[in-house]
Amino acid sequence: MASYRCGLCSHICDPEREGTAWEDLPADWLCPICGSGKSEFVAVDDAPPAAPVPGEPEAAPAGAYECDLCSHTYDEAPEGTRWDDLPNDWTCPVCGSGKDAFKATAPAAPPAKASPAVTTSNDIPADYLAEWRRSADEVETHMADIHEMAMEGHSIIEPMRTRLPMFSWEEILIKGAQLAKLPLNKSQPVSTRTVIGPGAEKPLVIESPLIITHMSYGALSPEAKIALSKGSAMAETAMSSGEGGILPESLDSAARYIFEYVPNKYSVTDEYLQQVDAIEIKIGQSAKPGMGGHLPGSKVTKEIARIRGFREGVDIISPSHFPDIRGKEDLKTTVDWLREKSGGKPIGVKFAAGDIEGDMDVALHGGVDFITIDGRAGATGAAPKFVKGSASVPTIFALARARGILDERGADDVSLIITGGLRISSDFAKALALGADAVAVGTAAMMALGCQQYRICNTGRCPVGIATQDPALRARLDVEKSAARVGNYLKVSTKELADFARLTGNDDVHGLSVADLCTTNSEIAGHTPVQHV
Repeated sequence: MASYRCGLCSHICDPEREGTAWEDLPADWLCPICGSGKSEFVAVDDAPPAAPVPGEPEAAPAGAYECDLCSHTYDEAPEGTRWDDLPNDWTCPVCGSGKDAFKATAPAAPPAKASPAVTTSNDIPADYLAEWRRSADEVETHMADIHEMAMEGHSIIEPMRTRLPMFSWEEILIKGAQLAKLPLNKSQPVSTRTVIGPGAEKPLVIESPLIITHMSYGALSPEAKIALSKGSAMAETAMSSGEGGILPESLDSAARYIFEYVPNKYSVTDEYLQQVDAIEIKIGQSAKPGMGGHLPGSKVTKEIARIRGFREGVDIISPSHFPDIRGKEDLKTTVDWLREKSGGKPIGVKFAAGDIEGDMDVALHGGVDFITIDGRAGATGAAPKFVKGSASVPTIFALARARGILDERGADDVSLIITGGLRISSDFAKALALGADAVAVGTAAMMALGCQQYRICNTGRCPVGIATQDPALRARLDVEKSAARVGNYLKVSTKELADFARLTGNDDVHGLSVADLCTTNSEIAGHTPVQHV
């Protein structure tokens, strides 16, 4: 009996195990993981094998292996490596289970059957040359992407961070205090209080240097936004609006709220500017710098359309820059206006790590109270794959350069927020030691919500109800339970930050410095103040 695989999330429906034949499932049956319809499924064991190459022994058919925990399917054909050849410590990319959690399913279908027969504008049949198709090549690593662009006629869009290798925070180590400097006892208190914009009339004061970064209502479900707000409030820190405007329930649930001011100027009213605790002018983000934003019409619900001032069901395009900010003086005019309208709240800018020195010069001339830099490894809901993989300065180097500029300019009242690829307390401690005043977390906060990294955010079919507007999928996310998870994550991470302060002999997390760091990476040692081991 054939099994059927979802073309979107790779879930396997095994009629024999389910006790119902595929043909007997109702027409409106949906994938239990991502909610796709039956039309997205293909049989995975009835495809003819590829024609053998003359003179070569016929290879065994490719197989598929399904994870008992998360239903992720490892398909030998597209992966290019047979199951038996995977190392013993290989783990499921979705849930982290070991090989022993997988069981063999039916042999996999060739890529030609992995999706319905869609044709491009050139009317190319989906099965064109399918008999000889290879999914990967050891030398030409971009072959599959080129085939996809050639067949589909459009750029490859991906969510989340790039999969390419990055400079790792794990290559920076923390030096514990021993004799020359004594560590603190566990009983000794450590301050985690953080002030953003100390020179502002009304600084933003939070009890943790960890804040929830900007992720829009639209990319995320309303339940996800509200849960993030509630979780941040539990940790007495700040929530950010994202570029999609203000979801009132998210604002009301937050203890502190940072509003993102964008070219389309969503939610820019006197009432909101007075109500929020800080305002950040979004210039760009690292995964797609200089590209603006795009929310597909399928995600533009009635409520999102109301907040953004656009029509329901119609694509929303965000410009790549502010039409009224074209230089230093324009930025200063905008900062002054927002400061006046907000009653003295901190006003900042966020930009992708690129021309760091030049961009910071403009920002400082504009009189900002804080600067947020988004380094390479920052994630997004959707971005062109080759832009995401090729753009922006890695976070570690961007942070070191930015701190050096602020110190050289004597800009002690300008707070520095870093974001892009930071996940756990050791990352945060190292970032603070390198000179950050606060760390904005996005992907990690989504994981705390319940994100399982299916990496299908751009489809709107998030199986756990986070990156979707589908009512059935949204219903899976329990706001209170996910909020508690986010609160736990932030509180535990903040407590661990205090531990890192103690073990380095500091009674304030903001006392961490490069003197507390060393690195095993010569590139980091050569281009940051962190010394080699």
